[in-house]
Amino acid sequence: MGLAHSRQPRAVRRPAGVLWPAQGADVYRADRAAVTGPAALVVDHYWSVVWRCERVTPYRAQVLGDPVAHLTVEDAEGAMHGHPMPSALVHGVVTEVFTVDLPVAGRVAGLAFRPGGLAALLETGIGDLTGRVVGASDLFGADVREVRDAVLAEPAEQVRQRILVDYVADRLLPRAQRVAEDRDYATVRTAVELMRAREQVTLAPVAAAVNVSPRTLQRLFRRYVGVSPTWVLRRYRLQDAARAIDSGQGEDLAALAASLGFADQAHFTRAFTTVIGVPPSRYRTGRAP
Repeated sequence: MGLAHSRQPRAVRRPAGVLWPAQGADVYRADRAAVTGPAALVVDHYWSVVWRCERVTPYRAQVLGDPVAHLTVEDAEGAMHGHPMPSALVHGVVTEVFTVDLPVAGRVAGLAFRPGGLAALLETGIGDLTGRVVGASDLFGADVREVRDAVLAEPAEQVRQRILVDYVADRLLPRAQRVAEDRDYATVRTAVELMRAREQVTLAPVAAAVNVSPRTLQRLFRRYVGVSPTWVLRRYRLQDAARAIDSGQGEDLAALAASLGFADQAHFTRAFTTVIGVPPSRYRTGRAP
């Protein structure tokens, strides 16, 4: 395993999609940094979370995540996600709110793949991973355990990042040209970027922009992302809604619904409540139920 392919900038951002963010301010520290170099063909960013909970009751972390898979190295007191700790894990796209009751203390270092990036790297569909957390060795082989041990033994965050990024770069190297020339993967990436731009809220214009039919785009998303393109569009809108409310823009919910492309406030409220579990009027109190 090589450890010197890339030096990563520490452009730190708070993680996207964290619900009720103010409630976790005294529990965890989270960082996020862009990935550059060869691995960036399939990986978007590195992220890390360190927590210690002094509360009597466990802290329940809830995240409305992006439509991506993650490779993580996790260590905590007790099991997490049904796996003994420490572990190297692969998380598929989470279609519901990602919810975990954090143990007293722990740490996670992870790579967020680009939408479709893990499927392109492994050269296989990842629909079976949706909503699941599996041992990383199931997909990457036994050598990922060496990566786990190296990350766990390293106290410096930048070095932990480099170990994970270089592992993926090494895995990608023999197939990098095929991945770079994978037109279907490129189509998925372009479609997702259009969705991220928030200029379209329906499938047909996105499919037209990447020169495929809606049915073809649905097929590509099932293979590369693990969810439908319509689901991705809705997820980004709900992320925008939660972020807007967190920043104090939720006083006029009808105006917020219109700005996000919902037909009316009732449609917005139903969509928000179905996924997040409370209506936007309840979410804007800033206190989880």
